[in-house]
Amino acid sequence: MNLSVTLADANILISRTLRDYVVYSAKLGVLDIHWSEPILEETTRNLIKQFNFTPEAADILVDRLSAYLPTALVEINKREEARVAKVDMDPKDRHVLAAALSADADVLLTQNVRHFPKDWMAKRGIRLVDAGTLLRHLASAHPDSLRDAHRMGVNSRPQTSEQVLAILANITNPQVAAIVREVVS
Repeated sequence: MNLSVTLADANILISRTLRDYVVYSAKLGVLDIHWSEPILEETTRNLIKQFNFTPEAADILVDRLSAYLPTALVEINKREEARVAKVDMDPKDRHVLAAALSADADVLLTQNVRHFPKDWMAKRGIRLVDAGTLLRHLASAHPDSLRDAHRMGVNSRPQTSEQVLAILANITNPQVAAIVREVVS
């Protein structure tokens, strides 16, 4: 799987656990991760709505993401917005697809794969990937970096490694968590 340019959907950035794996893997150089301003706005809204973040705390998180990976932000091209306006898909997800096209992404990373037009995207060279698939790929192709990303994530939070893996099992599935556990142990 080519992961040279990956666009992260808001549902990846909302989850602390998934966000840690993706952001730290990007910092380690195994992902070239991107997001757009509308994706960050959706992340902020959902952190406030679903996880009781204050608006200030959500803004601080987004600011930290932007500072940590300053090249991640992609501006959505108007031409790509117009292009996806004609695609048969949920209109509220069109900005994500437009961002992927604007970033010239090889991968659109999302937990909502069924919301996106897989065949249409494949014709344009964009692979639709969920977090479990990404983590399985990192485990096989970049185990040392996945191990380092896991440690960085665990070191930045109060949970133990096993607690983080249990959370990962709930978000993805137990098989993915077992693969990651094998790499990080």
